[in-house]
Amino acid sequence: MTVHWDETRMELLTRLWLVGETARTIAEELGGGVTRNAVIGKAHRLGLTGKQGSKQAALKRARASPLKRSNQQLQRKTTPKNRAR
Repeated sequence: MTVHWDETRMELLTRLWLVGETARTIAEELGGGVTRNAVIGKAHRLGLTGKQGSKQAALKRARASPLKRSNQQLQRKTTPKNRAR
């Protein structure tokens, strides 16, 4: 079954995704036979996939100051991935 993605539906998907709603919840909001997988696929094609869709990640981003974020990124870059035991 093919889902028709008009501007209104894509805007709603984007808004709900960025707020952190689940793909299932978004599919239910969109209605019209839209499945969870259709939502995930469209989000991927719109470049919305990743941590921004997670409620916990959104809360972490809201709490973290720019200074803390840059320190975390520096620590990740300096930590070797493969350590000898």
